[in-house]
Amino acid sequence: MPSTTEKILDTAMDCFFQHGYSTANISMVSRHAGISRVTIHKQFKSKEVLFRAVVEKHFQQYNSLINNYCISKDNFWPETQALIIQRCEGFFNDISSNLVRADLLHAGQAYCTDLIKNEEKLIKESIKTRIDQEVLANRLTLKKINLTAEQLAETLHFAPFGITVSVSEKDDIAFVENLMAIFKASTTKN
Repeated sequence: MPSTTEKILDTAMDCFFQHGYSTANISMVSRHAGISRVTIHKQFKSKEVLFRAVVEKHFQQYNSLINNYCISKDNFWPETQALIIQRCEGFFNDISSNLVRADLLHAGQAYCTDLIKNEEKLIKESIKTRIDQEVLANRLTLKKINLTAEQLAETLHFAPFGITVSVSEKDDIAFVENLMAIFKASTTKN
């Protein structure tokens, strides 16, 4: 059985993902979780603090995934694609409204910049490490695309996030798969 804190965070994530940051509030979380507002306020002083905790929990769920990715010796492209899709999964699958997506991204930039920057740094460094390993093993070349490992890692990390702010009704995962196929083809050794 989840702890009270876990239940609050899970319910808050659901409320934020369904209604957006602007609409969701501690009263809504209280109603959906069946936990008093007083109890929630004792643990989280404000909606902003609760939102930061939700973002932090979301990132922590992917840290073991990132660690496993970083030490893996398996096929780089499928693993990188899986990492990126799993990293964006909440935005791809759980948020149906583009307005809610935009609202959450804005709130993230307003209240969680430090958390986001730390997570981005971790992911880019992990991808760069894997690219360096692929180049050293002579399975990947950066010469055809004229990018450094760091530049390719940054591109692979940031490109899918353009989807999250898009108003397109296209399949987001298919876009990531197509993007990975392009990068794989352009970095494959002849």
